[in-house]
Amino acid sequence: MADVPTPPDPGSMTVPPLFGWESIVVGLLLLVAVVVVLAVVGAARSGAGGRADFQSWLDARSARSAGPHDGTPGAPRRG
Repeated sequence: MADVPTPPDPGSMTVPPLFGWESIVVGLLLLVAVVVVLAVVGAARSGAGGRADFQSWLDARSARSAGPHDGTPGAPRRG
């Protein structure tokens, strides 16, 4: 049976700099990816409902300001 090599001592120049950290880095990258996906989905969902409210506000605002004027854009209402 072949001998099992012993792992290098910590601090030895033969130990890779990220020895044992690969799984932590991969886990953190996966966590960041999930957070980004959830943020994008949440922004897309909240934006859809807000547009209808904003559009109704704009319609109501336009209806209030409709009135006689001289046709010049930005001219104040008369009356």
